[in-house]
Amino acid sequence: MTDETLFTDVCQTLARAGFDIASAQSGEGTGLRIRQEGDFVVVSWVPSSELDPVNRQDAEYEGIRAALRQALTEILTQAGYVAQPNEDSTEGWVSRA
Repeated sequence: MTDETLFTDVCQTLARAGFDIASAQSGEGTGLRIRQEGDFVVVSWVPSSELDPVNRQDAEYEGIRAALRQALTEILTQAGYVAQPNEDSTEGWVSRA
């Protein structure tokens, strides 16, 4: 069963916290991306080329990813969600508490 309002609620929560949100289906290639998967919302981040002006293929952005992962976890947890960051990927899962 799918939580029909979770996607919208998470997007609104993150927008109120100052994040620019792009739907994973929007076709945009970079930024904070959100999509629904069953009873979870998946949040991921795709860096833009402005972060790497020399266009290195091996750029990992681990420091930025760690800071963003922590910020998203804190915001979503304080808003009453269960946030489960995945340390091994660029995605995290969000569900209702």
